[in-house]
Amino acid sequence: MRYLFKMMSLITVFLIWNVFVYPDDSSKITVTGLRSGSADTTASSASLNSSDIEEKQSVTAGDAVKEIPGVFISGDGRTGQSQYLFVRGFRSSDVLVVIDGVEIRDPLSPNGAADLSFSPENIAKIELMKGPQSVLYGSGALSGVLEIATKKGHGAPRLRSSFSTGVLDMSLDRYVPDIFSSSLSLSGGNGNFFYNGGGSFFYTEGISVADSYEGIKSGLYDITPENDRVVKGDIYLRSGLKMDDNNEWEFFFRAGKGEKDIDDGPGIGADDSNRVLDSEDMVFRSAVDSSFFSGIWNMETSFAIRLNSLKDHDDPDPGRVADEMNSSYGSVSASIKWENYVKAAKWYDLTAGFEFKRDWGGAQYTDLSSGRTIDLSFEPSPDLSLGIYVFNVFKPVKKLDVTAGFRLAGNFYQIRLADKVTDELLKPQGREIIEPLFSGGMSYEAPSKTVFKARVARGMSAPTLFQRFSAFADIYNELKPEIAWGFDGVIQQYLFEKKIKFEAGYFYELKENHIDLDKSGKFSNRYRIENHGLEIALQTKDIYGFSLSASYTWIFKMNEFRIASVEGRKYKESTDVLRRPAHTFNAVLNYELKKVFNVCLGLNYAGERADEVYNYPKTPYIVTAEEFVLLDIALSYRINKYLTVFAKIENMLDNDNYAYSVEYGTAGITPWIGIKLDTGG
Repeated sequence: MRYLFKMMSLITVFLIWNVFVYPDDSSKITVTGLRSGSADTTASSASLNSSDIEEKQSVTAGDAVKEIPGVFISGDGRTGQSQYLFVRGFRSSDVLVVIDGVEIRDPLSPNGAADLSFSPENIAKIELMKGPQSVLYGSGALSGVLEIATKKGHGAPRLRSSFSTGVLDMSLDRYVPDIFSSSLSLSGGNGNFFYNGGGSFFYTEGISVADSYEGIKSGLYDITPENDRVVKGDIYLRSGLKMDDNNEWEFFFRAGKGEKDIDDGPGIGADDSNRVLDSEDMVFRSAVDSSFFSGIWNMETSFAIRLNSLKDHDDPDPGRVADEMNSSYGSVSASIKWENYVKAAKWYDLTAGFEFKRDWGGAQYTDLSSGRTIDLSFEPSPDLSLGIYVFNVFKPVKKLDVTAGFRLAGNFYQIRLADKVTDELLKPQGREIIEPLFSGGMSYEAPSKTVFKARVARGMSAPTLFQRFSAFADIYNELKPEIAWGFDGVIQQYLFEKKIKFEAGYFYELKENHIDLDKSGKFSNRYRIENHGLEIALQTKDIYGFSLSASYTWIFKMNEFRIASVEGRKYKESTDVLRRPAHTFNAVLNYELKKVFNVCLGLNYAGERADEVYNYPKTPYIVTAEEFVLLDIALSYRINKYLTVFAKIENMLDNDNYAYSVEYGTAGITPWIGIKLDTGG
């Protein structure tokens, strides 16, 4: 509470200073979101556009967002493997990822997290809104929402293509190109119709988890085991039609397929030469936007469906008698949403809506170990979630926004437990969880071109299908839903005609009933996770061709609290949260010369953090993963209006002695070279 008291005291002094001391200024600073209705302008947020992504020559969407304050990208390295988004120390599954209005979380992944290793070529804008966002976005948005908008078409038909190739980790004496990326798209449109469709392809021979990591994996292998190959591709189509003056229809489709070699264990560990994941994903969304009363009332009605399948093959490793596991998972998610945005008065906006979601899932899991077959197949009844929400934006005086929102969220799902005495499975039981979720905040723009934002919110997430029915489910203890609380306080100062923006903020986030794997390998509710931190960011627009974006995040309190029992007495036990650095710093310096030549220098720093080591046959143990610095440089030269050549060197410092990802040591120096073709439009 003393942190909140200090923050509110500073807020009071700040408001008095700006309201009564500074003279009036008619300039207006606006913050816009990607939503069709009201955006929560009081939330701490950051955004990227397609130019930012192109300047850095981001290979994946995960690469594109890693410079956002408070963000740490972890996963399986820079080899095309999975990438996950950690925000302010909270795990990736606490961040809701939305592409063109469709959630891409997987209900059958361990925590429902979204993989960001897909191609960013078709992305028009990315916006990250931090803190619980459950009022407007529903269950699961505990630590933020990453909203991605893809490109629309306009004008004459435009064909765009790109191809690039590189050498993954030249420091390992690899000189022949072994990583490839390509994309192709066709777009166009007019005032009544637009379209944008295409696809991308990615291939790499990969790197090995057994590449040395000083003090942990050095000398573990006499030879380098197999590299973890990745092959994946996707296709997409986004189109829209203006049916009349008041109604527009939009269609979105995306499908992807991939195959990748992976390794066992959630931490830094040993290589598995036989484990392969095959995945398929398909997303469809159709929406109608209607306008009434000269635009005063706008209504969006949408339907979305997503299909996932995953096959996990793990044949016996060389020299081991029996270690075969085969499993397959499939899920279908469908949602219907009806949202209304009403600009009722100059001083009041209202967003109200209803959302219905249903998730189906099933799995087959077989473990052939010591001559035994364990079949843990499951196929529960569909999960159902409902949400009714109202979000208000009040503008009582000029340059002051006050927001207040409420959602009544209901989750209905099935559990199946076992009798603790007889070990017999009981009949499936239904569960109902109805939770009130809320958010409230204010945003004030002072005449000094200073913006202050403060916000508090509550979010909720129900246990996933995987947590309740997979081989890692605890059939003796029922999981409770996770509840999150968040507070933000941000000050933004604009200078030199808004060419420079400085931002500083404090955040506090708390999650109760945190769900994670325990020491027995089963999902269980922990007591809570609590984070306090500071974020500082500096951003400039083009000044003599130069632009700079830099940010620093310090999470000075990041602890997981568990309830431990000793001799019948219970007490709180505090432990460090794995794979979350307390200190991160990112900077991107870009220089553009006459829109022909561009050079971009990117720096990424992450401090020390705790991680687990899995070196078979040793028992997993906790280590401190070292701090690291990544330095990348990207260059591009536009030969003419049709052709651009580009080159990039990743990890120029050859810093391959860190565990940037959960499972893999990332590659060393990696050079890229490629071309882009742009015709028409």
